[in-house]
Amino acid sequence: MKHPHAELMLEYAKDAMETDMPWELWEYKYKNDEKWSKLFENPKWDISNSYQREQKTININGFEVPEPCKVKPNKNNTYYIVNINAATNHYYDENDWTDDSYDNRFFDRGLIHLSKENAIAHAKALLSFTVRN
Repeated sequence: MKHPHAELMLEYAKDAMETDMPWELWEYKYKNDEKWSKLFENPKWDISNSYQREQKTININGFEVPEPCKVKPNKNNTYYIVNINAATNHYYDENDWTDDSYDNRFFDRGLIHLSKENAIAHAKALLSFTVRN
């Protein structure tokens, strides 16, 4: 059985081939944390932590928000859709990727994130064009 972070380790190794400080491109979070933090040294690859390459951002009306997914999620992985529908009290919908027309429509429109926090930030930035104070 492979290490749970094996694919990420491979990506990290590729970054290490390009820079002597690859940790500057990566983030981590503890098991029960919601917020990602920057790495300041090589990761320990603790199986109870999560790791990811630092996300790129896009600018929407002066707000820097995480870039939507550029790669389709794996089958059955949970993803979050930006939702600016005023009929709901939240700014995202949660779904599992099945690669159906519904999933692909949201992907093609750049509305899919892998965390609800990123989908919320994206939705709030979009609403900044029209929300009245």
